[in-house]
Amino acid sequence: MDTSPEHVFLLEGAASFLDVVYETIEAHVQRTGEEYEQVITGIEGADVGDVDHESTAVLYVYALGTVEPEEAEAWIERALDRIADDHNMDLSRAGVQVTREGELEEEEGTNEEV
Repeated sequence: MDTSPEHVFLLEGAASFLDVVYETIEAHVQRTGEEYEQVITGIEGADVGDVDHESTAVLYVYALGTVEPEEAEAWIERALDRIADDHNMDLSRAGVQVTREGELEEEEGTNEEV
């Protein structure tokens, strides 16, 4: 089990959808002081307030380190589905990639070895 206090996931996809994701999660965490979808402790990104709706964006999502990374990723996927349903953004949701930060480093290391 990972002993880090949080898992970090990278979301990449349509800026219009990720702006809604950011606003939804940030508002919930700030208002309640509790996790969103039981595991999401925070979110951050650049230029999320005034986005070009034709572009892509990147967000960092922080999840509890006390759950397995695969379980945290499943909860994040569910959160994205719920937000897409609430805002009628299923098409934009379909294009969002969720990657655990450690997986990115592992893939880069594998690519360099080849």
